[in-house]
Amino acid sequence: MNNNVTGQLLQHSPDSVSPDDLALVRRHAPRLRFDRREPFMPLAAGFTIFRTGGPSSSFPREITLTDTITTVIEYAIWWDWDIQHLYELEHVWVHLDARDKVVRVEASAHGHLIPMTRDDGSLPLDAKGRIELYSEPGKHGFAPSATWLRNRVDQTFPSCTVRAGHGGVLVNDLFRAQIGRVKANEHRLVRRWLQQYRFEPTYDFAQVFDLRSVPLVPWSTLKAWIPQRVREWIDDLKKKPHIRVVCLDCGDTLVDEGTEIKDEQQVAQRADLIPGADELVHELKRLGYTLALVADGPRGTFENLLTQHGLYDSFDAFAISGDVGVIKPAPIMFHTALRTLDISEDQYSQVVMVGNNLPRDIKGANDLGLISVWLSWSPRRSKIPADASETPRYTITLPLDLLTVLEDIEINLLTG
Repeated sequence: MNNNVTGQLLQHSPDSVSPDDLALVRRHAPRLRFDRREPFMPLAAGFTIFRTGGPSSSFPREITLTDTITTVIEYAIWWDWDIQHLYELEHVWVHLDARDKVVRVEASAHGHLIPMTRDDGSLPLDAKGRIELYSEPGKHGFAPSATWLRNRVDQTFPSCTVRAGHGGVLVNDLFRAQIGRVKANEHRLVRRWLQQYRFEPTYDFAQVFDLRSVPLVPWSTLKAWIPQRVREWIDDLKKKPHIRVVCLDCGDTLVDEGTEIKDEQQVAQRADLIPGADELVHELKRLGYTLALVADGPRGTFENLLTQHGLYDSFDAFAISGDVGVIKPAPIMFHTALRTLDISEDQYSQVVMVGNNLPRDIKGANDLGLISVWLSWSPRRSKIPADASETPRYTITLPLDLLTVLEDIEINLLTG
């Protein structure tokens, strides 16, 4: 990931700025107070100077000038991260009179335009006359005092903890065309990345950030750079270690073998699913995981049973012993599925194998360095490993338990 923000922005800078205008923007750039546990600071700000009224090009509002307000500076402040999603843009508007005195301050919070006046009606200025605003923990919406943000604790606290990363990649109308379609796995990787930054806000706004410390550029420059920055982050996360494939067994992993109805050739025609198996597969696909079926038996069995429950087309690759000619734990069973998906052997440590059979599923996975997950649900299989090679990395009791395990695995892979 290229973190030379200044250099990147200069490449997107078609506008020249007069020294006087830049000095004006720097002079009134606010100081921002953050929670002492806040993990994310602004990286840049795009400015627009209004000396005539008109619409903002970065926020849905009109700028109005009056006899007492002759200039408005709009600061569009950029973070790479909000605690819930990739990229964040909040705004501050500084209204000046003809003598360059601040007469009004406004700011944004979650798409809303809010006057920045303290409870006593005064402007949010520090002892030296600098604008000083408070930033909501994790979410970054602005307020004129800490008290305003403490009154939002019921909304803020879940965002910073259990809902961290919930929004994935934020794509709004300003950048939708340039960023393009965001895939399910890209949203998932952003969620996993942000989950490592979960924190409990202290509401001690001890971190003071001077907006003058980041590049201040015309809004057109920042706007041109943002889609590139978002795409760079997505591409960077995809290069980091993460779960490449989830391999699933079928019998007593998804399908209850005790309910199978077979024909004379021992091909299963119908069967019930283990509780939660269909919800698991659908959720794995919604989260963008690549799925491979690695199962022992005739192909017809899996075509029949998985099609019966609308799951067959959820799989991206198949390794079926009836086709391959051997059963697990033979390495070729796993190689067959993973080669189909272009997974190299040096990526096997980022592949998960889920199954119910210790000597077949778990041993086969362990022998190849895959991440083994044992589903202990089956009443028909041994529950005691014969040796270390059959000891699973993780154990679950029901299919849906896998979702939490995968989350933990992926966060650990991403963070190293």
